[in-house]
Amino acid sequence: MKRTSTRWIISLFLAVMISTIGGCYGSFTLVQKVHKWNGTFGNKFVNELGFLVLNIVPVYGVAAFIDVIVLNSIEFWTGKNPSASSNDTVVPLDENNSLTLRGSDRTVMLTSQTSAGAVQYVFEKSADGTLVKDPAGKVLARCVMTDEGGMRIYDGSGAFVAECSAAKIQALAEVSGAQ
Repeated sequence: MKRTSTRWIISLFLAVMISTIGGCYGSFTLVQKVHKWNGTFGNKFVNELGFLVLNIVPVYGVAAFIDVIVLNSIEFWTGKNPSASSNDTVVPLDENNSLTLRGSDRTVMLTSQTSAGAVQYVFEKSADGTLVKDPAGKVLARCVMTDEGGMRIYDGSGAFVAECSAAKIQALAEVSGAQ
């Protein structure tokens, strides 16, 4: 009997060690989606009751199992989790222009309808400002904030194009806010 319990403890210890040192720690997006959905039930008491039910029924357990065994393994090897949704939000600006806030890569895409068709520009935050790219990823422009609150604009090749002072940016913001 003692030998069986010792084996059980050693097996449990090895299982914990293997699962914690494996290096395949993923984003657990499926469990996060279940948790987010659980938070839509109502107030904190209803959410807690839903949480308990989802644990008793084992919705959380099944989601965690799928995340650990399947989705996080795929994410480890490919770099992308198949259950991660884009969470895109489209904001119409006018009849020809719209902004798409892309949750998958945290970028903003401006789409303009012209007589030649749709033109798209992707705005991506960089270490020193914002990059403007075409949908294929080619850098078209780079905007860098100055210490004074202004902005310097460079073209895709890195050549200086223009500079806007903080006062000019503020005036543009006031004009666009008045419309």
